[in-house]
Amino acid sequence: MYLGVDTHKQAHVLVALDEQGHHLGTRTVPNTPEGWATALTWAREQQQQMRCWGIENSGSLGKGFAQFLLAHGETAVQEVSPQRTAQYRRRGRTQDKTEHADALAIARLLLAEGALLPQVQRDDASTELRLLSDHRDNLLVDRTRLINQLHSQMLQIDPGYQARSGPLTRRRGLHYCRDLALPEADGVGQTRLLIVRQLTGQILRLEEEIATVTAALGQRVRASVAPVLALCGVGEVIAARLIGALGTAPRVHSAAALAALAGVAPVAVSSGGRGAIASIAAGIASSTESST
Repeated sequence: MYLGVDTHKQAHVLVALDEQGHHLGTRTVPNTPEGWATALTWAREQQQQMRCWGIENSGSLGKGFAQFLLAHGETAVQEVSPQRTAQYRRRGRTQDKTEHADALAIARLLLAEGALLPQVQRDDASTELRLLSDHRDNLLVDRTRLINQLHSQMLQIDPGYQARSGPLTRRRGLHYCRDLALPEADGVGQTRLLIVRQLTGQILRLEEEIATVTAALGQRVRASVAPVLALCGVGEVIAARLIGALGTAPRVHSAAALAALAGVAPVAVSSGGRGAIASIAAGIASSTESST
């Protein structure tokens, strides 16, 4: 049985087809744990020996349902992109974009190309590292934004402060701003001083949160015993980002696939012909071999 799932914020629409493409049924369930359980029960009641799920947006709106299925023993859960859904929807009798039409298109895509679609992976330690890395990046962005605001205010009330405080990226500079007193300042100056103290307090609290997240991230990286830590120049923060992106399972099976995923794979673009770059590369390789 092939189940296409069109995912939405409030509800998911399911369409089931058998191996011959015959329509078995349609179901709409809320996008809640209770709704996911209802969908799984309904699918299992169809008395089909094999179930293959196609989840659109399995990394966002459909993530909860996809992970629920994997946690409850469903092994064939495939990711479907909205672009592929649109392609199969246009092959139908009507061009209307409805929830049922999308779910049906997903089921038909699953029936025709299920073996070629990417498998949804169950959340694991790499998911934790990706979440922590993203959260740490957001905290760093917030810290930079607040430091810029603090610098702007300090220039108005103490233009030469940096010579005495040092950089605001260090605690000494932040403490200088926090402890600054301007008894002769007017009302505007005192207001700026109030803002400076509040900004300083926010930055200091953010630094504590960043340190906590970084420690948790490092602990999980060390627990993963990742060989990437043995690479020169790769610390715990970079290792966490790599593991979070690639996963603990071998999802990338070659150096060429990794280069393509990272967007650094060379592309043959030449005005001298489609094979020009390949010819040059072959010439360099042969000359290198000759010299050795």
